[in-house]
Amino acid sequence: MLKNARVSYMNKFIFLITALLLQGCASMLSNSAYPVLIESNPAGAGFVIKNRNGIEVARGQTPATVILESGAGYFKKADYTVQFFKPGFQSQTYRLDSYINGWYFVNIPNPIGMVLVDPATGAMWRLPLRLTASLPKKTAIVTRP
Repeated sequence: MLKNARVSYMNKFIFLITALLLQGCASMLSNSAYPVLIESNPAGAGFVIKNRNGIEVARGQTPATVILESGAGYFKKADYTVQFFKPGFQSQTYRLDSYINGWYFVNIPNPIGMVLVDPATGAMWRLPLRLTASLPKKTAIVTRP
């Protein structure tokens, strides 16, 4: 009877260790898509967000929150351009870049999570939670006859 109990505990222990090794820490403790608050000064500007391939992924009017993917493929971070426009103001273009997620480094003793899981899910990257643009007023050009 004692031998079967040891085998049962050993099987549970092996299962637990295997399950932990097959997980990515950033995937478990973080996200691969983030809500990003898009703001402008002045408020009410239109915006268009395009991914690194120039494909439009979001459009709206500030202030707005959009959900953006932090990864763009295996070991590839997502990068976006955000163009702001409003009548009477100069259009502005801003970059919105992903950066390494701190939870990714918890994988150091877990090569499967570090090399496979988090890079594949995009959870190894984070996005800023806010982007605020400043739009300068257009200046009138006066020409003299």
